[in-house]
Amino acid sequence: MPRAWYTADRIRVRTKRIGIFFGVLVLVWLLSHTTAGANVFHGIQERLYRAGAAIGRVTSRMFTSEDSLSAQLNICTNRLGAAVAQSADAFAYQRETTEWRALVHYKERTAQQGVAAHIIARDTPEEAIVTINRGSQDGIGEGAAVVVGDGMLFGVIDTVTETSSTVRLTAHAASAIPGAILGTETTIGLVIGKEGVLLSMEYIPQSTVLATHDIVVTSGLGGKIQSGIVIGTVDDVIAAPSAPFLRAAIRPVHDSRVWTTVLVMPYPEQGL
Repeated sequence: MPRAWYTADRIRVRTKRIGIFFGVLVLVWLLSHTTAGANVFHGIQERLYRAGAAIGRVTSRMFTSEDSLSAQLNICTNRLGAAVAQSADAFAYQRETTEWRALVHYKERTAQQGVAAHIIARDTPEEAIVTINRGSQDGIGEGAAVVVGDGMLFGVIDTVTETSSTVRLTAHAASAIPGAILGTETTIGLVIGKEGVLLSMEYIPQSTVLATHDIVVTSGLGGKIQSGIVIGTVDDVIAAPSAPFLRAAIRPVHDSRVWTTVLVMPYPEQGL
C-alpha cells in the first residue's frame, strides 16, 4: 500500500506540473495576441537580441586571430592615409583657386597683361628666393615685377632660363624698389629688403610728409616695374634732425611664404 500510494502521488505531481506548463503556454499565446502583450514581448525580444549581439561581438574579439586584427589595422591605416591625402589635395586646390581668382580680378581691374606661373621651389627664408615654372620661352625677362593676389608686389625676376626663372623677393637684401605714396607718382625713396618681417624705406627727403598706415606702392622709376603696385604700409617713421634723409619701416601686405601662384608682369615698354 505505501508503495502504491507513493507512485500515485508522483503521478499527480507530474500531471500538475504538465498542466501548469501548458497553462502558461496558453496564457503566453493569448497575451501575444493582445496589443499590450505584444508590446511587452517585443520589448523582451529586443533586449534579448541586443544582449545576444553584444555577446557575439565579445566572443568574436576573443577568438579573432592576431593576423586578422593586424590586417584590419592595416586597412584602417590605409584608409586614414587616403583620407588625409584627399583632404590635403582639397585644401591645396581651394587655396590655388582663391589665388587664381585674385589674379584674374587684378588683371580685369587694371587691364594688365602678364604670365601666370607656379612656384616650384623655395630657398630658405633668409635667402628670399623662389623658382617659378616659366622662363624666356614664355617671354619673361630679368627685372620684371612679380605680383600675387589682387596686385601686391611679390618680388622681381632675378635670373631666367628657357623653362624657369628665379624671383628675388622684396625681403631680399639686394632688393631695392623705388617707392611712392599711393595716389602720387613722385618717388620718395627706395624700399630695401632686410632680414626680418619689415622692409626699410631709405633716402626719404626730410620735407616729405609721411605717416603710419600710409600705403607705399611702386613709383615706376627705372622703367621695368609698373607704377601703382602695392608694396606695403608705413609701420614707423624714423626721423633724426641731423640726418639728411628720413627712414621708414614698411610692413608688407602679404606673407611671401604662403603663395603658390604668381603673375609675372611685362615691362611697361613691352608686352609678354
